[in-house]
Amino acid sequence: MQNGNVKIKDLFNGDRIFNIPKYQRAYAWEEEENLAYFLDDLKNQRSEKSYFLGTLLFHERKSRGEYEFVDVVDGQQRLTTIIIFMKVMINILIDQGSNKVSNKTYSRYIYDGHSYKLELENEDSSFLHNKIFGDTDAIEFETPSQKRLYLAKVYFYNELSSLNLTDLENIFSILIEADVILYVVNKISDATQIFELLNDRGKKLTDLEGIKSFLMYRIGCLNLKDNGDQSIDTIQNNFASIYRKIEKYNINENDVLRYHTIAFEESKAHYYNNPEGFIKNKINAFFKESIDDLEIKHEIMAYTERLRNGFDIFNIIKENSISLDHLNNLFMIGRVNPFYPLLMHTYKYNFNNFSEFSRDLTKFTFRSSLVGLKNDNEVFYKYIRNAENFSNLFKWITNDNWWDINKRADETLSNRNHYVRINNNIIKYILFSYENHLRKIKGYPLITIETYFSDDKREKLNIEHITAQRAKNINSTIEFEENYLHSLGNLVLDTISSNSRKSNNSVDDKLQEYSKSPIMSQNEINDEKIDWDNIEEVKLFIDKRNEMLLSFIKTHLL
Repeated sequence: MQNGNVKIKDLFNGDRIFNIPKYQRAYAWEEEENLAYFLDDLKNQRSEKSYFLGTLLFHERKSRGEYEFVDVVDGQQRLTTIIIFMKVMINILIDQGSNKVSNKTYSRYIYDGHSYKLELENEDSSFLHNKIFGDTDAIEFETPSQKRLYLAKVYFYNELSSLNLTDLENIFSILIEADVILYVVNKISDATQIFELLNDRGKKLTDLEGIKSFLMYRIGCLNLKDNGDQSIDTIQNNFASIYRKIEKYNINENDVLRYHTIAFEESKAHYYNNPEGFIKNKINAFFKESIDDLEIKHEIMAYTERLRNGFDIFNIIKENSISLDHLNNLFMIGRVNPFYPLLMHTYKYNFNNFSEFSRDLTKFTFRSSLVGLKNDNEVFYKYIRNAENFSNLFKWITNDNWWDINKRADETLSNRNHYVRINNNIIKYILFSYENHLRKIKGYPLITIETYFSDDKREKLNIEHITAQRAKNINSTIEFEENYLHSLGNLVLDTISSNSRKSNNSVDDKLQEYSKSPIMSQNEINDEKIDWDNIEEVKLFIDKRNEMLLSFIKTHLL
């Protein structure tokens, strides 16, 4: 294969297999941002002018039997899209009786009966071959990229099916006659240098892709016996592991890069939002200072190992693979993001204290969420930056009453208008925790964090007023509405479907629902023997239940 200007029809010579290496990002093109522009360009291209599809960078591998085997180092998103597009286009043209295509065309671009012309070195490969190049309707997606591959096929099918045969043949001709500039190398170290230069000239990469490209490029600049090929292979494997986790667990890579830089890199605060700039400046400084090549190599390799490990640790915490109740509580409170660097750092360097640290952090976040305290994260991150021990940080905050946090929490709870004054998620967390407290006492299975976050109406949890705002059997007063209606004592956990069914029924009608409920805190209400038509008895009940819940909060949550 020769470098230079090549037409798409010559790129696909029938005996060439394109492979997307494992270190490459999974398929990411979407309809509005990418696919529509791709198709519009083809539709609007004048047939007398050649269409330019950009640059492709290939690494030639050993032949596979009679097939030429190449890795796609740059341009994998475009090439994958072109082949999906060709699959749909060829099928439609054959169905419409076009003489522009035949089964031989399909063999050239998609599958020749022995080998597919595109392979992926990740878990999407069989999906691509069976579900995208095949025509199976039953679709199940194991990764977000599989869904994007399928939606690309559906999008092209819907759009192309609406065009007449003349337009279809015109678009097909424009695509196969389109030009690409091709760079082909035999050494991966050469490919990394070309890739870095290509993508420094206007093509925007994600920060993670930029870091990967830069590190492989810098390894290629070193004077190493194997031209850095073994080190580049290790870097690729580390990034392959990172990309698989990003794809499988739907991780925000920019967030984790930031958390990692704070937690594990000796960086200044101004680099927290610029992890790519941090590592580039650090490695470039080594070159300027004429540091020994082996030492530079060691630092590059150590960084990629730390980065992979950082993503691993983040995922363990995010998925709570260690089944720690304190972590689940932290997620339910909903203020975990600012504290990931502290959790990650503690997990790696002080694991024996991780459970206790998580517990103290959870108690702090409950208090701060209760009072609406806005965290100054720099106060916390400086402990990592200054290499100071922060294992007891949140114990100190609550024990020493920093920012008057304990007094402010007490004042918030003493206000009777809880439903109005406190964040609804905190109310939900309190009622959820109390429900599981009852279940634990009576030996019933606990409600899980999955149910807490469920969107299924049959089990999605909601907050229910025991005496509804328009209850039919109580003549409400201003004093009742101000001091009782929105009190914790008048709130109970419920499911949305059950809540809708009860609606604004009278308390007696609701009690019939409570007696059947799988929610134990609702069953508890049914045990109260009071006159629900008597507002004074209702107030006494709410007062009693309010004090009970406040006591539970102070004993178990604060």
